[in-house]
Amino acid sequence: MMLVDNTIDGDSRVQKSARAMAEAGWEVHLIGRAPSSGSDSYQIGDAHIHRLPLRRLPPRKTLRRRLSRLRYPLAYQNQDKAMLKTRSIKVIWAELEMTKAAPAARTGISSEPRTKQLPMLAQRTAGKLRRTTIKVRAQQTKARAGSWGDKDGAWEEVERRFWSTAMGDRAWRRLDPLPLRYELSYRDKIEELQPDLIHAHDFRMIGVAARAAVRARQSGRDVKVVYDAHEFVPGLAQANRSRKWLASQVAYEREHIGFADAIVTVSPALAEMLETAHGLAERPVVTLNAPPKLVPDAAGDGEAWTTPEGARDVREACGLGPDVPLAVYCGGAAPQRCLHTIVESLQHVPDVHAAFMINNLDGDYVNSLRALAAELGVTDRVHFMPYVPYDVLVRFLSTADVGIHPLRKGPVNHEVALSTKFFEFMQARLPVVVSDVKAMADEVTRVGNGEVFRSEDSKDLARAVGMILNDRDRYTATYDRPGMLDEWSWEAQAEKYVVLYERLLKDLG
Repeated sequence: MMLVDNTIDGDSRVQKSARAMAEAGWEVHLIGRAPSSGSDSYQIGDAHIHRLPLRRLPPRKTLRRRLSRLRYPLAYQNQDKAMLKTRSIKVIWAELEMTKAAPAARTGISSEPRTKQLPMLAQRTAGKLRRTTIKVRAQQTKARAGSWGDKDGAWEEVERRFWSTAMGDRAWRRLDPLPLRYELSYRDKIEELQPDLIHAHDFRMIGVAARAAVRARQSGRDVKVVYDAHEFVPGLAQANRSRKWLASQVAYEREHIGFADAIVTVSPALAEMLETAHGLAERPVVTLNAPPKLVPDAAGDGEAWTTPEGARDVREACGLGPDVPLAVYCGGAAPQRCLHTIVESLQHVPDVHAAFMINNLDGDYVNSLRALAAELGVTDRVHFMPYVPYDVLVRFLSTADVGIHPLRKGPVNHEVALSTKFFEFMQARLPVVVSDVKAMADEVTRVGNGEVFRSEDSKDLARAVGMILNDRDRYTATYDRPGMLDEWSWEAQAEKYVVLYERLLKDLG
């Protein structure tokens, strides 16, 4: 069984892992979070996919939230109640206006109304007082809700220190109990399927897997746990998260990592960091985020898969001829990915087009890229398109001229990353341009298949792209070395999973 805390869509490592282990002969069930459309099940190859809704728990009141009651004593219990009260006073005021105007406006055959009412002055005075009170309380309710937020201030630091001191690694239960929702949501399916091995993808699943294994062992079943560490959790400090949130994630991983029977991760540098940080008895197995090899089909006419517009490759999707220089990026669209640097670089390389295969075509950041392209006058050379399935992506990319990965320098996880797109560009036999983040820059320099540029320097990126376009064959020649692309393929990486599974499950026969 494999566990992941996302909807599986777009997570090529998880998809590839499930398919590969099923092809190797295991019965594989992959559990992920259901999308907004609801729970569902399907298959990836022979692997069974189960997407389950994330169940709700009563929210824990943070220290800031509790103290906000003192700061906003007149606030309603929630904004829904404030809204209803605001609407009700509008109805009452409309009634008062009707009562005031009715006697003069009556033109019907009936005589004066028979209902008895308080004097109008008293009604309007009471109505004004009530309207003012509700307005003040509604304002305080809105201000109180706005004061909660995802803060990282003094009260959060007090809360972090108190619970960390009082509970140690168990403090995550108070600081960020989200993992408990995943356990609650996945638990019944895990119990139903009774796995022999649980493969936890990323840090949020290690606790879910560990707890399931403990329950199984208490009932007499020996369940093995593999922890697939996709990131260095302490390095998430620079991911726009609060110190309280980070302390929770670090404590959560640290409490449960000791239950893992084996650990795998995505790069040699990260394996070394995990070994040191957790005092591991052995270094984690490294399974690179490499794609499947590009193998020409027997008919020689390309993949059957096409874009919704009918394009079979990125150049065709952009409507470009074979002689137009084309750079590509594939992956998430977020400011830390620095896609704006690619757009900015186009003003320095007048003939180059840039294609982006990204996860969100209408987010704020992508819209800012469109605005930037219009401002620089390069809109006609920027092409946005949705994700392409991982198993055809390499072929889709292969008609471009260069792959760019402009990751921001500085964050720990950026410096140790050997990302999926890095290997996808290689399997597509594209020269690679990367920012000067350590692991990828070192690898490009060692292999000689690309150039390195200064992070977020659009002119230097344009320089690097220009160097490759002027002598592209020199950079692609490295892919002709015997065995090089075999090593950087998912087929080679998946074999490491096979060896690990067989070792852990050898007693099962």
